[in-house]
Amino acid sequence: MHTHSRVRWGRVLIAALMSEVAVLALLGLIIAAYRFLVAPGRGGTDYQAFGSLAGYYVAPPAAGIAVFFGTLWATRRLTTDLIVNGTMVGVSAAILTSSFLFVAKPEDRLMYVVSLVLRIIGGWLGGWIGHRASLRRTATVVPA
Repeated sequence: MHTHSRVRWGRVLIAALMSEVAVLALLGLIIAAYRFLVAPGRGGTDYQAFGSLAGYYVAPPAAGIAVFFGTLWATRRLTTDLIVNGTMVGVSAAILTSSFLFVAKPEDRLMYVVSLVLRIIGGWLGGWIGHRASLRRTATVVPA
């Protein structure tokens, strides 16, 4: 008997990777806006300091939100196992970035732990929301 994996690994991994790209793009936009619109003409160390600060405060919630939306995409056609797939998007995204935890400055490690947890929560929540929406869709279908 052939069994299928409950997890759609292709979509899970694409969603995890794209969520990380989204966080990097957002940080890039924020740093560019600061450099060219808010504080043009400052020194490179000022921009580096701002980039570190922006990364510290923006990346964790942005990662959770990006994983949430990535999960909605990854599970959009599924009818079962949405929470499992969503959680795996979050876990995969956390694994992709977990190495930063080990090379971070000791005072930044808590932020990385928070960021990893928010990724997993974002994936689980996206799967749960998708699951609830799937239940509502099937409950509103009236048999002929």
